[in-house]
Amino acid sequence: MSRIHPLARTTPRTRAEIREATGSAAEIAQRYNISVATARK
Repeated sequence: MSRIHPLARTTPRTRAEIREATGSAAEIAQRYNISVATARK
């Protein structure tokens, strides 16, 4: 199991949700409270 940084805003589960999410990167970023750059990754 990989370690998660204590200040990480995304977890493996939320990253999977983000990959499946619909909408623009800006909408996804706002929904998950992350940056647009993170949403695009």
